[in-house]
Amino acid sequence: MYTIDTGQNQALLNTWVEDFWAFSGNIYAQPGMQAHCLAWQNQYQGHVNGVLFAIWCDVREQTLLTANNLSELNAVIVRSHENDVASIRQARLAHSDKTSAGYKVALSAELAAEQRQQATIIEWGLTQLNVVTNHSVDDTDVAINKGMRLQQTQLYLQQHIANYIPDSALKNDAIVLTKSIESIAQRALPSV
Repeated sequence: MYTIDTGQNQALLNTWVEDFWAFSGNIYAQPGMQAHCLAWQNQYQGHVNGVLFAIWCDVREQTLLTANNLSELNAVIVRSHENDVASIRQARLAHSDKTSAGYKVALSAELAAEQRQQATIIEWGLTQLNVVTNHSVDDTDVAINKGMRLQQTQLYLQQHIANYIPDSALKNDAIVLTKSIESIAQRALPSV
């Protein structure tokens, strides 16, 4: 867990956490996005909240992701997943009747765990504000290119494919999936 040291940062944390959750619900509800995100999760061992966070960063114009800090973000997401989300998801998936009260309780618990994970991601993101802003960009990092839309989303997705998908055929399939995710996310970008 990351410590937020001042009242101003705590207010920003609360604002971002609420905004990220609402934003995620809106993006996830876009036609095709849920299916694409679940494919990213189930077929390519990706994390939906990581994808949603990258999109949120691009749409909200918060430059928080770089080639140098993505492994740190991934560690935050994996730790949260292993310590909170995974066991609750397993409990939900154990229910065969999706209309049962038990399934609905498990689904609600999983959504609450996802929301806690998002808060953890936002806490990490706040620690990156000064780091990214004051960081001199080199060839191993991502330069902020105002002309390139969805830059952080592309970086996040490409880094996952490069580092976590060993099979070349799966990589190619994942690249096709990322184009679909990016296409849906593109509609959320503000007009320039």
